[in-house]
Amino acid sequence: MYELVKLPSTPLSLDIPILVAEERAPGWAIVYRGMVSSAGTTEDSAALEDALPVWLLEYLLLGRTPQVPVVKVQFALLPGEESLPELVNP
Repeated sequence: MYELVKLPSTPLSLDIPILVAEERAPGWAIVYRGMVSSAGTTEDSAALEDALPVWLLEYLLLGRTPQVPVVKVQFALLPGEESLPELVNP
């Protein structure tokens, strides 16, 4: 599905567990459970592609960082009902 980006690999111990969970009421649900040793197999690769969010797959496989939308907040400052203190008011 994705074409892998050539990145340097990091050697990991094969007995490290991999858990992918998502938030569900009233807590968390595990959507993938595996080991580093099985993550490269065809079955586990397909299960990981189904379990991981698209933004994470794009980061891990394509090296693309997710675009964060810019949030603009508009506001206006209005004078209070009382006058300003003498230090600020010339």
